[in-house]
Amino acid sequence: MKKKIVCIMVTLLAGMAVLTGCGTEKQKVVTTSSENSDPVQDGDVVEITYTSRGNAEEITVYQQAVDAFNKSQNKIHVNFEASPSDGYSQQLITQLAGGTAADVIFVEDTMISQLVKNGTIAGMTDFLASADSYVKEDDFDESVWGAAKNGDEIYGLSVDCNPVVMYYSPSMLAELGIEEPQELFEKGEWTWDNFDKICSALQENGKSGMIQSGDNIRLYNWVFANGGSVWDGDTYKFDDKAKEAFKYVCERLKDGRFVYGGTLPNGQGEDAMFMSNQTGFIVAGRWLTKTFYDEGIDFDYIPYPSSDGTKYTPAQVCCGYLCINAKSEYAKEAMEFASFYCGTQGQKARITGVGTSVPSVKTLDELIRSSEVPEHVEHILNVRATGWTMGDKTVKDGLYPGFSDATKSVFEEAYINGTNPEEVLGKAEAKGAEIIAVEQ
Repeated sequence: MKKKIVCIMVTLLAGMAVLTGCGTEKQKVVTTSSENSDPVQDGDVVEITYTSRGNAEEITVYQQAVDAFNKSQNKIHVNFEASPSDGYSQQLITQLAGGTAADVIFVEDTMISQLVKNGTIAGMTDFLASADSYVKEDDFDESVWGAAKNGDEIYGLSVDCNPVVMYYSPSMLAELGIEEPQELFEKGEWTWDNFDKICSALQENGKSGMIQSGDNIRLYNWVFANGGSVWDGDTYKFDDKAKEAFKYVCERLKDGRFVYGGTLPNGQGEDAMFMSNQTGFIVAGRWLTKTFYDEGIDFDYIPYPSSDGTKYTPAQVCCGYLCINAKSEYAKEAMEFASFYCGTQGQKARITGVGTSVPSVKTLDELIRSSEVPEHVEHILNVRATGWTMGDKTVKDGLYPGFSDATKSVFEEAYINGTNPEEVLGKAEAKGAEIIAVEQ
């Protein structure tokens, strides 16, 4: 870990205070650090490191929040170290084990449970309740915690989030004389039966009804839209409603109303299919919104249809977390930065109204609403409020390394090869039990 105490001359510190005072919402004097560190003396600046993966555009946005924190106070300075996305998670595990990881680290939702189990990230609950934290536990919707919360202990803060919704083109449906999904939703008639009718009409006009992505979360959204479950305590088990949902998806992949995303040609992703009006519905978070908006693509949001017309059945909320290296010499200062970055000020510095993500703190909902992009943008906030995150009690897949990929490979036997759904579910449950046994 790159850590040092930089002593600052009194005159320089005074000048720095003037420069950083503009626009400061909160300035705190930190006089103590973690138990592992030397006391921080007045006039000292604690330097900590933060690492995250991302592309060039994302890294620029992350740096904006780091700069905002550094300007907001004069006791802690954060150095941001960007990492390539390829191999990031494995590299992070190696660094944590070897004692060379940054103080503050970005952790994906599929990996955080592993770090909680091996004790390489620190608990943050007590700090969040303190006066030094910029954000409180209650500022977040319960849906964004997932595996970052283990019992009463919090091990990571959601940097932002991406509730999953359906995208569709109102103008394309209107041109084809197909009923508007929003009208069906408002009447409580946004059901599987009516969705089937729309997909059939699209198919009759030479288009696919929907691109069904292969990851398990897309399947689970259908399960919960039918009132089903895929976990019985700590056992991976599809109940009858879940089995019905799996068969529903498989039947539509077989008859062509759905197209399996895993079989699309290289370079022909679901976003390209949507932009060229080759499909009626795709599923994504807000990450496609800015691209579609900038390209002038007609689109709107609609939640998953339910089997009985229930509004806002649980759908996935994609999350990533800032966690604290358990070996950090300056854990308290690291937590202070993480609470800023993931709190109102930090998310406001990173998220724009027409952007690629949704705030995970409820204090910034108006930022998304006021964008009015798309017209029914409120849907994505309601999905966040009612959704689930990988690793919570609804979907425990994220608690077991390799679980999602292994079970997905089994499900593809039905998606691609047309294997009997009942047979495939049995294999998937057996594969799940095998992975769980290894981890216990």
